[in-house]
Amino acid sequence: MLGSRLRAGLAALTVAVLALAAGCTNDNPEPGPSQSSPTSRPLMVLSTDPIRQADPAAVTDPASVVLSLNVFQRLMTTEPGQWALKPDAAKDCAWTAPTVMTCTLNQNLRFHNGHELTSSDVKFSIQRALRLDVRGSSASLLSTLRRIETPDPLTVRFVLSQVDNQFAWGLASPAASIVDEQVYNADEVRANDQPIVGSGAFAVASFADNELLLERNQTYVGRTPPRSDAVLYRTVADSAALEDAMKKRTADVVWRGLSSAAITRYSRQAAANEQNTTEDGYRMQTQTGTRVLMLAWSPTSRHRRTPALRSAVAVALQGDRTLDSVVPNGIPNHISAFPVGGSAKPKVTWSNRIQLTLGYDATMPDGRDIATQIRTRLEDTGGLSVRLRTVDSTTDPGADLIVLDRKAWTSTGLAWLQPYLDAPPPASAGTVANLERTYQASSGEADQAHGMASLQRQAAGDRVLLPMSQSDEHLFAAPGVEAPANSFGPGWQLGVWGLARV
Repeated sequence: MLGSRLRAGLAALTVAVLALAAGCTNDNPEPGPSQSSPTSRPLMVLSTDPIRQADPAAVTDPASVVLSLNVFQRLMTTEPGQWALKPDAAKDCAWTAPTVMTCTLNQNLRFHNGHELTSSDVKFSIQRALRLDVRGSSASLLSTLRRIETPDPLTVRFVLSQVDNQFAWGLASPAASIVDEQVYNADEVRANDQPIVGSGAFAVASFADNELLLERNQTYVGRTPPRSDAVLYRTVADSAALEDAMKKRTADVVWRGLSSAAITRYSRQAAANEQNTTEDGYRMQTQTGTRVLMLAWSPTSRHRRTPALRSAVAVALQGDRTLDSVVPNGIPNHISAFPVGGSAKPKVTWSNRIQLTLGYDATMPDGRDIATQIRTRLEDTGGLSVRLRTVDSTTDPGADLIVLDRKAWTSTGLAWLQPYLDAPPPASAGTVANLERTYQASSGEADQAHGMASLQRQAAGDRVLLPMSQSDEHLFAAPGVEAPANSFGPGWQLGVWGLARV
């Protein structure tokens, strides 16, 4: 739909917007309200990933995206592993000028509280996210936005400061989630104990401690209609608790949290039969290459300012590194930027031992073991002592280095580079900003590939965000439960709308 508009009305602007036109297409029938299907009890999803933030403008961790994806809508979305954007709350979005994107909303959009969703809510939501500017959120993906115009209740016009071939992807990220302007404060992050009001496939029935109960939104109009009447997302303590639930079959779906040993055991069980099921009857589904581990220097660490120290840390991890760029394999325009393997020896140029703090999220699979291995490699340099501490934020000020178990907001190179682009070393800030602008303004495939390669090489030279590994993730579905491939968000975050008992 976007391509036809451009060809019909903007032939003279083809060069400027060619690269942008590929993204926003609608190959589905007109969306309609979701239909009900009988479900006797909530479908139970178990994980060790806790949902920490309910306000989509403040989401900085992958688990909280589970709530924002299912409860809120964005104008655009995309299926995991796909590179073409699709409308969600929008009927269509089109580049009507090189720096102007115009979106038309679906009719009959309503929030869970019954309020009508209009272009004014869209404007309020995105301006609010940019105003709050929560560090680590996806708001920076919308940084080229100059102003938003709403000529009528169904039309939203985004006017940018420059050509930006990535802006439409920002509209598919959590910070672009649409909230009710009559409910949400324009200047404050909403507390988790306040009502959560979106327009997504599910409404929040309750959210407290380790449980999120979602109920079907009967008035939903969008791309991902729910297949279940209710879904209960519950966080458990560790892999042992997940394994126990699988043995007792009290879980319908298990997503993230199983240890490497448990995954290996279940993989062998599944490989031993044609049904690809474990001994407890769970069907194992593999998402190839969707778990990415990185090590980030905290922007607040004073040690981050020392290039020799950053270099020594990067080299110390080279022997274990299996991912060679901040942009993972499988993402368009990935290049090999970091050395992998070998017997590289870090150069320790300082006389006194340096004390570092390494933060990790205790809820991530094998988190303590991963952090311990990193500490061992760093202390083997002979010039570092590393203390471990648990953190629950990707930007914890109490840690010098933080292990990131990352999922980019969308499957684009720029989204994967975001932690680096948001906080490059001061000496590189001007260069990085110029490279980013050049990439955003590029139109042809060759120019985009060159721009992304330049950004990856610059990230490798600055060494404030270090790739470590890329591996598979696994979802386990109980007998009689379906979890189709489209049950995931743009960055392979869990979207429970596709889960169903059959």
